[in-house]
Amino acid sequence: MKKDMIFFSVDGKGLTSTSANHIANLAKEMISDIETSLEEMTLYSTTVTLIGGKDPNILNKGANVEEVEGVVTKLHRLAEAKSLIAWLREAIKAKERLIAEATGMTLADYAKANGIDLKEQPHLGDILTEDEYFASKSKDERCKYYSLETLAATLGKAIHPGGEFADIRKDLQSKAKKPHDVEGQGRDTLIYTYTPTVDNDTVEDVYFRLQKQYREAQAGLNAMKHECLKAIEESTVAAKAEYSKAIADWTNDRKLLEARHSEHIQRKVKDISGLRISIPDSLQKIYEEVSSLGKK
Repeated sequence: MKKDMIFFSVDGKGLTSTSANHIANLAKEMISDIETSLEEMTLYSTTVTLIGGKDPNILNKGANVEEVEGVVTKLHRLAEAKSLIAWLREAIKAKERLIAEATGMTLADYAKANGIDLKEQPHLGDILTEDEYFASKSKDERCKYYSLETLAATLGKAIHPGGEFADIRKDLQSKAKKPHDVEGQGRDTLIYTYTPTVDNDTVEDVYFRLQKQYREAQAGLNAMKHECLKAIEESTVAAKAEYSKAIADWTNDRKLLEARHSEHIQRKVKDISGLRISIPDSLQKIYEEVSSLGKK
C-alpha cells in the first residue's frame, strides 16, 4: 500500500482517475500527431517534369534547417508525453490495487489488524455414551450389568423356540402323545417304546421357573439400560442447551464484527476513491501542454 501512495497528493489537489484517463488519451493523440509528422518528414524535395515541359511540379518539399532542428524538440515532447501517460496509467492501476486490497480484506485480517480475538464457531459438546456411562459405575454395578446381560441371553436362548430346553420339552410332549414307533415288517418289525424318565410336571415346573428367571433378569437389565438411556438423554439436553447459548452469543458477536468490517471497507474504499493523482514537477510542463489541447 505504501509504495502506491507515491502517486497521490497529500493536499487533496490533483486529478481523479477519470480526469487522469482523459489526459492520458489526449497525450496519446499528441504522440500520434508527433510520430506522424516525423514519419512524413523527408530531407529532400521531389519534383516531376513532363518531357518537353518547362516548369517542374513540386511533389514533396523537404524539411528545412529549422524543421530538422525541431526534431530534437519533438522527440523530447514525445518522450515526455509517453512518460506522462506511463505515470497516469500507473497511478490509475495503483488506485485500483488499493481498492482491491481494501475490498479483499477478510474478516480475519480485520480482526488481526484491530487486535480482536476472532473466536471459532462453537461446536456441540461431548454427549455421554453407553460405554462412558457404565465405565463411570462401580465394579459391583458393572459386574451386575454384565451378569444380568449374560444370564438373560443364556436363559432366553434356552427357553425360546429353537433353544435347547425348549426343544427337549417339546420332544417330551410329542413322545407322550405318541409313545411307540414301529419300523420294519413281519418278523423283522421293531417296536420302539418311549418311557418318560422325568415327570412332566417337573419339566413344566423347571421350564416356567426358567421363564420367570429370564423375565426377572431381563427386567433388571432393562432397568439398568433405562438408567443409562436417561443419563445419556440428560447429557444430550445439557450439551444442546449449552451449545444453543454458545452459538447464539457467537452469532451476535460475529454479526456485530461483520458489520464493523463492512463499514471499515466502505470507508476505506471511499477514502481511496477520493485520492487525487499528483503530477510530478518534471511532468508539469507537458501536463499543462496536453491539458490545453482539450480546451481548444
